[in-house]
Amino acid sequence: MDIEYIESNASQPVLRRTNGRVRAIGEVRLPLAGPYRPRARLYLLPDGRLLWRVRLWEFDRAVTHLVGTATLRRFARVNDLPLLRAEIEQLVMRALGEARRAVP
Repeated sequence: MDIEYIESNASQPVLRRTNGRVRAIGEVRLPLAGPYRPRARLYLLPDGRLLWRVRLWEFDRAVTHLVGTATLRRFARVNDLPLLRAEIEQLVMRALGEARRAVP
């Protein structure tokens, strides 16, 4: 995945935060086949955007990918995973609530 794609599609706007820290909101397990159990972790960036960090196994090592919420929603929809979709929505709602509380 190239950086232009990440910058144009990965982040989702929410209310602006006042502090300059990246905040981890939570994570979901991705039900993929294989000997490992990949997870997607949601982060709330200082400018209010949401970004998911997904570590996927590629050949001989784990590689980190940054994706937007729409990408994970699409993965859950295409693979008919309603529980994963519900977990994603729950974390997004938690992030929105934290962003609202951080605004004075």
